[in-house]
Amino acid sequence: MRGRSVLATARVATTFAGTIIGAGFASGQELLQFFVVYGGIGLVGVALAGALFAWLGSRVLELGFRLKATGYHQLLYYVCGKKVGLLLDIIIATFLFSVLTIMLAGAGTVFRDSFDLPFIAGIILLAILVTAIALRGVAGITTANMITTPILAIAIVGTSIYSLAYHDFQFDFLNIPADHASFPAPHWLLSSLLYVSYNLVMGTTVLAPLGAATHSRFSRQLGSILGGIILAALGCMVSIAVMLHYPSIMTEEIPMLYISSIQHCISGNIYTAMFIIAMFTTALASLYGCASKLAAASSLKFQYCVFIVIGLSLIFSQVGFANLINILFPVFGYATLWFLIKLIFSKA
Repeated sequence: MRGRSVLATARVATTFAGTIIGAGFASGQELLQFFVVYGGIGLVGVALAGALFAWLGSRVLELGFRLKATGYHQLLYYVCGKKVGLLLDIIIATFLFSVLTIMLAGAGTVFRDSFDLPFIAGIILLAILVTAIALRGVAGITTANMITTPILAIAIVGTSIYSLAYHDFQFDFLNIPADHASFPAPHWLLSSLLYVSYNLVMGTTVLAPLGAATHSRFSRQLGSILGGIILAALGCMVSIAVMLHYPSIMTEEIPMLYISSIQHCISGNIYTAMFIIAMFTTALASLYGCASKLAAASSLKFQYCVFIVIGLSLIFSQVGFANLINILFPVFGYATLWFLIKLIFSKA
């Protein structure tokens, strides 16, 4: 591959992975709720999710390129039609705004609890950062993800390997019992589909315009495959780390932060910083998706829409983090399952 193709592929892979590896993924809470509760078979679900991300992510990128998409809404209406597309559009916009406000509140909580700073300080700092990057559009988002994704990956791998080493690389975790009371879906296969469904919709907010901006078909496809591999590998590592501390880990709101903290105070501080980065990537994708939708639905410039959305989110940023993962994410997964099905059978 030529230098430009390598760079374009890296941009797609890191942006794809970075958009999915948000706060829910990095915290371990998301993987705990959708995979670990099913026991050892949950790891098969993680691998399946990675394969689906690689395949369907490439379809989103291809459609984004073909439609010259500026946001998720164009692809949504193309895949689902006007009536269903309109309904899902409203649901997605509401979900993105909810996620953005919760990420801001989460930043305030982390800064207050970990650094003894005022709650509002964390909220304002994250709001300023995501606003500055979102104003630069897709170029700013891809550049940010090329920096943050490797950092997130290193922190996740380090914490997971340390946990395995501490437990003498025993694989008893594969035999942990399933927690039927905590199942987000009746079967682990459906849970995997729900996980891919809502995450892919979240990713589409960035992947659709990224596909339009990536002219090399080879880079779009290879970048998507690499992104899926990264997600599957890191997902398995997080799941294993959580399984090693199961079932006591069930009561922790941020499992991976708890695991890193009991390893060493330094590793705990490092993972805290990493978790803030994860909240940043999630908030950035949500802000960009909301702003692009508002710009498309109104006559306002995109830059003005960014300020409107972030301003409103500052007002509503008062919801707990675990509530997002346990309640909102599964509901959103069911609501967007039709998009996943239509995307599979769409002409890309």
